[in-house]
Amino acid sequence: MTAGEMAARAEALIARVGFNTASLPNRPLAEAARIGRELGFTGIEILAFADYRHSQGDLAGAYFDRLSAEARALLGEVVSGFEHVSIHAPFWEIAPFSPNPGIREESRRQLRASVAVGASLGASTITTHVTPRPSYELAEYRDDVLAFYRELGEVAAGGGVTVTIETGFPREIEEFAALIHDIDRPAVGANIDVGHLRALLTPEQQRSAEAAALYADLLMRHVRSLGAKVFHLHVHDIRASDFRDHREFGAGILDLTPIFRRLLESDYGGLANFELEEPDDVEALARSRERLAAVIRAAAG
Repeated sequence: MTAGEMAARAEALIARVGFNTASLPNRPLAEAARIGRELGFTGIEILAFADYRHSQGDLAGAYFDRLSAEARALLGEVVSGFEHVSIHAPFWEIAPFSPNPGIREESRRQLRASVAVGASLGASTITTHVTPRPSYELAEYRDDVLAFYRELGEVAAGGGVTVTIETGFPREIEEFAALIHDIDRPAVGANIDVGHLRALLTPEQQRSAEAAALYADLLMRHVRSLGAKVFHLHVHDIRASDFRDHREFGAGILDLTPIFRRLLESDYGGLANFELEEPDDVEALARSRERLAAVIRAAAG
């Protein structure tokens, strides 16, 4: 591949950098979207749930299965100013593999609605989490996970969207990758969250001088293990002092240049969305966007 081709891929990926509205808490959804547009983002990630909060405040979103026709039209207006739209499906208190049939079916209904309504809004991908079944080993219900995501993959393919499973569970890198590959549906892949491998380092490793290098190795293993199944990215940083993630990009320990070089070489076609939890949210998001563009360009060099 020529330097010019790599540079072109880098600029195309920079144009697909977006933000999850959770990065701008304590605001109505329309206001968060307006701020994102003013910062120059062409991509937005909407929460398909509401009335939750993270460390910096309340999160704007909507339960897609409960939208009236008027509310769906208003949501369509909010995302209409963005070239790239993605959806984060419910994950708090969602248990699609619960042994309780009522909880299981309600969770699955909300996930199916996230895919269907997301497709109608022009989204390209819907992020989900595999939530563990308490007191069970994954091997005991893995077939159920495969069956449900194969079904969800068919729903997604019919709507012209993809479904991704976000880094986190299964916890181990190879086990996570094996699950994604074994689902074996073209519309189902992985959302690599760059900060969600922290639990694979011991507290002693996290506090060590080698923490950044150790984490970089984990992240590269994660990317390599998934291959062409990397469909989406959640981007932020990890703070050195306490190893907290969802920090302002470029202010922590992560060097994502090798990761983006590999993604550019593989002609990655997905999005890269920020998920931040910072008190100076607008400024942190603006700085993160500028730094990420520099990293992607450096990865192409």
